[in-house]
Amino acid sequence: MTSKDFNPFLFYSAQLQDLLVKSSKQKNPALWLYKNNVRTPLFMLEALTRLHDYAFDEKLFGKWNKRFKKLEDLFGEIDQYAAFENELKLNKKITKEIVKYFTINTANYLEKCNRRLVEKEWFNDKLHSFNYKLSEFDVEYNQGYLDDLKYSMLDEIESILKFEKKANYQFTKIEEQVHELRRKLRWLSIYAQGLNGLVQLKKSTSNTKFQINYFTKNILKSPYNVLPPRPKNTSIIEFDHDSFFALSWIVNELGVLKDKGLKIEKVREAILNTKDVTYKQANEEALKILGFELNAEENILNQTSKIVEIFLVKDKILEKLIIE
Repeated sequence: MTSKDFNPFLFYSAQLQDLLVKSSKQKNPALWLYKNNVRTPLFMLEALTRLHDYAFDEKLFGKWNKRFKKLEDLFGEIDQYAAFENELKLNKKITKEIVKYFTINTANYLEKCNRRLVEKEWFNDKLHSFNYKLSEFDVEYNQGYLDDLKYSMLDEIESILKFEKKANYQFTKIEEQVHELRRKLRWLSIYAQGLNGLVQLKKSTSNTKFQINYFTKNILKSPYNVLPPRPKNTSIIEFDHDSFFALSWIVNELGVLKDKGLKIEKVREAILNTKDVTYKQANEEALKILGFELNAEENILNQTSKIVEIFLVKDKILEKLIIE
């Protein structure tokens, strides 16, 4: 990639390399990386390689996307079990055996992550190879290059709309539908951040009608909705300001609903692994100790179905997001 002053890949690659060097001196590198927010540069690099793989079909991007994803997935598992462990140990209704289940899984994923870091040579300047290969991918940050990225994002939006239309906006599965939809939507937000200024927000001259639904205090103050400044001497992709804020809102809302469903699933899983009970008994116990209603999962699916249909069909947010 050619640019003396700007390259989003190298920007995040340098962040990740710095963390890897520092973590290699720690007793538990994976734990240190987790606590020092390694997921952010990994997410950005995963997003950039994902988008460029779609846009240019270069082996470089597909290969490295898998590498970044596999490492980030392990940190995601660590985060999931560690977060639930910290939350559940404060709940007096949760037995020590259940908390221990999360403690053990956190430790197991930390061990897996440490093993992968060593076996895949992440500590041995692995990113030097990535950075070198990037130099062979010659690009100017002009309108043609940005258009290729933009068309790939528009294709992803079309794919999301088809994904939801297939479900007829009536969700029946938390992981395969709620969580998966959030992943798909979140990539659009991460692209905007990861391109490090190549995406800018354009505000409409008139207020959109849907502002009142999505412009909550948290969304208006969210640092994730402040994009990096535009680099010098580059073209840009424009996102509609209000639609981008609405996207942030639904990613957040789906995250809350997904986490609630995941918490039920993981506590139920812990009970099944620590007690001699049936699935139904484990489910009822999980809901009881978490203080959730018996039809909690059904309610999650119904709430998701409602807000997604309004977001996609009534307000048509995704169709307005990228300015063509």
